[in-house]
Amino acid sequence: GERVTKTKYEFSSQAWVDCAHEILIEAANDTDLSGIEVTFSEVFTDAPKHLDPDDKGRIGWYMTIKDGQLSVKKGIPDHADLRITTDYELTVPLGRTVFEDNPEAVEEAGKVVADLMERGIMIREGNEEALSNLTFFEGFHDKIAKRTA
Repeated sequence: GERVTKTKYEFSSQAWVDCAHEILIEAANDTDLSGIEVTFSEVFTDAPKHLDPDDKGRIGWYMTIKDGQLSVKKGIPDHADLRITTDYELTVPLGRTVFEDNPEAVEEAGKVVADLMERGIMIREGNEEALSNLTFFEGFHDKIAKRTA
């Protein structure tokens, strides 16, 4: 029969990033990526030591589309068209939350994000429209949330 329980991975660990890669490759399967060049980066501060943070305590993952290829990697790229930096521990609960059919969760997450941005803990840099035409990316949050331990 169908495996109902899928393996869950620690937020932004290498296994999680590999899972994100699989999800996004599958989601973008029908999309013509030629002519699209974009890098999206998420950076997490005060990350747990076992996730091998840099000398500033940061880890991250990023998605790059270039030359018709989509890749997802662990790390912090030098350049990103849109980069979101935020606190690791405060982001994990958001990373686990599935928003589909859950308006309360959407509302609560909106408040958390607004609060983090107001306090300068979440910083968005770059072009907010960078991913706006990538429709395959829209469902990514919920898909990876279901795989986040």
